[in-house]
Amino acid sequence: MPGSNVIWTVCRKSTTAFCAIWFAVVSVPSQGFAWFTASFQPCELPVLATGNDGVLARCQVDFAGNPGSVELVGRAPNHVGEAVFRDRHKKTVQRIPVSAQPFIDPENVSIIVRDMNFDGMPDFGLRAFALTGANEPWQFWLWDGERNSFVFHSARSKLPNPEVITASQVVRAYVVDEQNNITTNTYTWNEGELVLQGSTREVIR
Repeated sequence: MPGSNVIWTVCRKSTTAFCAIWFAVVSVPSQGFAWFTASFQPCELPVLATGNDGVLARCQVDFAGNPGSVELVGRAPNHVGEAVFRDRHKKTVQRIPVSAQPFIDPENVSIIVRDMNFDGMPDFGLRAFALTGANEPWQFWLWDGERNSFVFHSARSKLPNPEVITASQVVRAYVVDEQNNITTNTYTWNEGELVLQGSTREVIR
């Protein structure tokens, strides 16, 4: 949405110094549904016993300019080994090998499909681990129109607590140290690469 700020971090500890919370909407959890952390799109949670392999979450998303879905495939409850994108006809568009343990529960499926580099096309983010610490690790794949697929972006994946500010087209990362002091790094995109524009530090006393 033009002019909006998008924050993907989720806080589960009230003592965390920096935390942006997107309230999840739970829709009949007994039937196996959940909602995205950021975009509030529905996810189906197939019932799998712990240790079994299969689809852990199936979420409705828009990508490549069309509606479709993404499936997180792996071992229950949250060991993801593959992200499978399908079009509206359920035809496989791309399979992305991953190694992640995000939140997958009725309150939070820790993925994001949204434009992160301001080229007008949704990109893909997956939380690497379901940690409760202040610095949240994510993995990101940007949509490549020439390849017609998502491509892993290593620099984007190194930013903790990522924030996209659409109005000013900047990306911010908030790094929290052991004393809960916060360093804010601000980046812009230049020819597909992140360029650091400046840093500020907030000392918590």
